[in-house]
Amino acid sequence: MITAPPAGPWFEELTAYLADGLDRAEDMAAFVVDGPTGQPISAALGSIYRAPPGPTYSGRTGYVHLVLTAPHHRHQGFGRAVTSSLLAWFWEEGCSLVALTASADGEQLYRSLGFRQNDRSMRLLGPEVPGRSGLGRRA
Repeated sequence: MITAPPAGPWFEELTAYLADGLDRAEDMAAFVVDGPTGQPISAALGSIYRAPPGPTYSGRTGYVHLVLTAPHHRHQGFGRAVTSSLLAWFWEEGCSLVALTASADGEQLYRSLGFRQNDRSMRLLGPEVPGRSGLGRRA
């Protein structure tokens, strides 16, 4: 989960990135469940990336950026609903692989949807960027 306050340069960049991507609706999608008052109670956000194709892989990869559900609405199927909708969009768009980084809270949901652990996955964060607290630091 994002622990930084929603303010500052990172949040402004994120807002612009999401507005652009969702407005184009070509390689990014979000699915939302609204609660009784009209406020979102669950959401999933994903993007499609291109990679070189292979014999069993189209080169179109879906990435689940986040799945969020308000704490008092968890375990009621809302996270499953938005994630399933996002997965359907990935398949409709020709993705042959979908990846995500699971939180401990979400792991059971993702496994029930067919995701499997890949122990060969690795990450490398770049050097810290001046003025961007926490960016590039080891987690």
